[in-house]
Amino acid sequence: DGINANKLLNRACTIGRVDAIINSTDKNFLVPVGGALIMSPNSNVIESINKNYPGRASASPMIDLFITLLSMGLDGYKGILEERKRLTGLFRQKLERVAKTFGERTLNCPRNTISFGITLDNLVSLDDVDNYSEKQQQKEQNKQITKFGSMLFTRCISGTRIVARNESKTISGHTFEGFGSSHDSYSHVYMTAACAVGMGEGEMNEFFVRLEKSWKDYCAKREKERKKKRKQKEVDASNIEENMKDMAIDNN
Repeated sequence: DGINANKLLNRACTIGRVDAIINSTDKNFLVPVGGALIMSPNSNVIESINKNYPGRASASPMIDLFITLLSMGLDGYKGILEERKRLTGLFRQKLERVAKTFGERTLNCPRNTISFGITLDNLVSLDDVDNYSEKQQQKEQNKQITKFGSMLFTRCISGTRIVARNESKTISGHTFEGFGSSHDSYSHVYMTAACAVGMGEGEMNEFFVRLEKSWKDYCAKREKERKKKRKQKEVDASNIEENMKDMAIDNN
């Protein structure tokens, strides 16, 4: 996220081509959503962007950023950046522990020290989609996993992102395969969570407490639904058997 990954950005600008860098003010400066700072190694790019927005944008994000930076000061802002770096290792360790608890694994992205991923493969049930076509199976599995995402949101676990497998979306005539992922057909369902700037250690610990509880609640709810469906199947099978017996008696 922009300034938080300054070393990677500097390296990218040095050895490759970077036209512009967009820094969301909410992710980098603790202000409400709605603004961004745009940087570029080429001053002509910034000048061109400025000409496209002559006085058409709201001043609110700029005022929010100005007030926030004044209140924190340079030392205060550097302090929260250092705190984020300190928490990165703890965040990764706690996410790995959660992954181990639920039979998942963390995604290995060594150059990304801000956003971390964890697989959710065991949250996708195949029991109820055996008789579906492949397309129907994929749709049902994606529905299951997005339900977990909505559960996290309603429990005030914000900032996470659930990525379903082989999701396809068409926008303005352009079809995006593997929508939301960095690969057209990534082999895992996964969730991302960020060790974001401004987060304290207490908030981080609370995040993982809520995440584990929500995970357990989801698994318990899913198991309850499975038992209910199995019981219904047994009742249906019993009714069919009784009907067959009645038909046999009538024939006799």
